[in-house]
Amino acid sequence: MHVYSVATILRESGIPALATRSRAWMQMVRQAPPSVLADALGINPKTAMRYAERAGTDYLAYATLRSPRGPEGA
Repeated sequence: MHVYSVATILRESGIPALATRSRAWMQMVRQAPPSVLADALGINPKTAMRYAERAGTDYLAYATLRSPRGPEGA
């Protein structure tokens, strides 16, 4: 299915496609680094980073949060 077909179906159903896409990005960048999402989904890393900034994520702390040893590093 083409992206414009999906957008048309969503619009006809009363679902704002752009707002829905933005909300989905905001959720994704809370769970994974923007650079990883950009590569996986084929968008510009700067665009992904803007979504991360809007979502208020802090990717300097990401590695610590995802560490198997926990945030203390122990």
